[in-house]
Amino acid sequence: MTVKLTERDRKLLAKCALSRWLTTTQLARLYFPTASVNAVQKRLRKLADAGYLRTHREHPTAEIIHALGPKGKPLVEELGIAASLPGEVPKQVEHLIGINEVRVAVETGGAGVRYFFAHWQLADLGWTAAVIPDAVFAFTGEGRENLVLEYDRGTEPLGVLVRKLEFYDAGIEGFPIAIAVLVTETGRRTDLLGDAMRDRALRLKVLAAPLEEVSRAGTDAVYVNVATGTRVPLIIKEPSS
Repeated sequence: MTVKLTERDRKLLAKCALSRWLTTTQLARLYFPTASVNAVQKRLRKLADAGYLRTHREHPTAEIIHALGPKGKPLVEELGIAASLPGEVPKQVEHLIGINEVRVAVETGGAGVRYFFAHWQLADLGWTAAVIPDAVFAFTGEGRENLVLEYDRGTEPLGVLVRKLEFYDAGIEGFPIAIAVLVTETGRRTDLLGDAMRDRALRLKVLAAPLEEVSRAGTDAVYVNVATGTRVPLIIKEPSS
């Protein structure tokens, strides 16, 4: 099957190469914000049928996820992006999709994004710290501060997450961290994390929010400062003149 690729298609393929797997909804938010669901599905199906995308559905009622296909690989490499074709869908694909949900929320939230790198990208960028965050990102503008992301699905004891935060609080040489962003699977998990952190005197600002809030509001999502229990935004916006 022959498909005439658009510039949007090429950007979409590049994003799939960087993100490994993205849902139909995530790709729609990134590249088809005004299109109907049917139109998005139709275009993605054409790209998959032509070999530019690979698709997977875990079960009949699950949302389809998309990765780079064999015909997309050389096109992405022409853009200077190192691309590898995915193997088997990872067992922890829900965790990967959650990290990419935060990526999409950050990149479509209206704030300038300086970078967003997920954990599978960090080794190629020279990350050598003993603890690997789920992602690191930064916004443009004054400060250009580094943020680390932990996406917590509640599958590990809270103590594991607390120890990671303590590691970040101690500092990573060459990578100053301004905020640790914790996105949890549920609001209840956010509350439990706050309770676990309140008696620890961390210097690092730790902000937590459930994934539903981040997905809904993007960079306008309201977070809980786990040290104080106060509700704050991730980005302090300058007052309009």
